[in-house]
Amino acid sequence: MSNWVLLFPVLLIIGSSALAESVEDMALLPAGGYTPLYSANKNVENLEKQATYVEEFWLDKVPVTNRQFMSFVTVHPEWKKSQVRVIFADSHYLQQLNEDSLIEDKSELDSPVVSVSWFAASAYCEAREKRLPTTDEWEYALADDGRNNEKIQQQVLDWYAVPNEKLPNVGSKPANGFGLSDLTGVVWEWTSDFNSFMASSDPRDSGQKNLFCGGGSLNASNPRDYAAFMRYSYRGSLQGAFTGKNLGFRCAKDAK
Repeated sequence: MSNWVLLFPVLLIIGSSALAESVEDMALLPAGGYTPLYSANKNVENLEKQATYVEEFWLDKVPVTNRQFMSFVTVHPEWKKSQVRVIFADSHYLQQLNEDSLIEDKSELDSPVVSVSWFAASAYCEAREKRLPTTDEWEYALADDGRNNEKIQQQVLDWYAVPNEKLPNVGSKPANGFGLSDLTGVVWEWTSDFNSFMASSDPRDSGQKNLFCGGGSLNASNPRDYAAFMRYSYRGSLQGAFTGKNLGFRCAKDAK
């Protein structure tokens, strides 16, 4: 079992309802299915016909911002840049801050928070009585019930081809059919089970193997979906304490 799974109970203790929010800034996604990049059942001949079912859930309409995360660390100082434990975040944690709660460029207050580890993102969501979305929930949200599928794939590839010079404010792009913005073209986003998918053997296995290996496209539902390959590969390269200047998150919440 990977370390981030073993350490997750710590976050439940750290979490607080002091910053609990309503669901006004969240979208309620209906229960439904989508075709994941990898199938759980390798015996199905036509993988494109095998859908993964997702229960109804709430998801933040936009990624968490610098402003929101700075408010969180003020109430939870154990997640400040100077106080976070090295086991929970690497040396680049919150590198956009010049001090514990001061961002150099005030125009970036409403840009997505980045350089945040999985542990910190999980703690933030817990403090708001939410959680990180699962990979299936996030991918289902991006699939948008099949609307503009090819256009979405191309948008993602275009974004991958040009590095971000400066992150825009959240919500600056049109929302999709579910009412969600910035799923593509802004930042990568953490999911709760980011390293549970693999291309070697069964992709829904225990999560103890690496995501990608030689021949990983053999069981893919759509080998032409290069954007999805890059997302799954990136997730599989992460560890819970990693941070990145283009890696942020949004929170989810059970509908029931």
